[in-house]
Amino acid sequence: MTVAGKRKSPWLDPNKEGRAKGRRGKRYCARCGNTVQQTRILKAYNLCEFCVQEMIRKKERNWVCLGCGRFAPTEVKAGMGYCRNCLCPACGRPDPVAIPKLGLCRACAETAGVFCLRCGKEAPAQVRKNQGFCDLCAQRRPTPDKL
Repeated sequence: MTVAGKRKSPWLDPNKEGRAKGRRGKRYCARCGNTVQQTRILKAYNLCEFCVQEMIRKKERNWVCLGCGRFAPTEVKAGMGYCRNCLCPACGRPDPVAIPKLGLCRACAETAGVFCLRCGKEAPAQVRKNQGFCDLCAQRRPTPDKL
């Protein structure tokens, strides 16, 4: 937070940049060449807004998470294509579908035996009794006889 109480923007301001001489006057996108006067530029990476949106749409491997599509280059490089929100905190494997729901990847959740595999509710006794599901999900789940 700044003194005024507002967060600093990660984007360069075209009203403040580009009019002076020197380093601030020559800010441009490293990928396409748009200047700060043409579009907003991300300060840390020197990428324009259009290039960032295109990277997110294409899910480029070194810039955007392959699981959730979040633009986080440093996390993606460290996580081999996935941000820290999509990596299991216990084993480090990516599982973007199960981690937001369970907090762990599906394999770790099955090993722990505490979380319902469908809804993610923490109910250890019910999960042990119903082979991985809580009572509500076990009632809704079709049995092999009814398939």
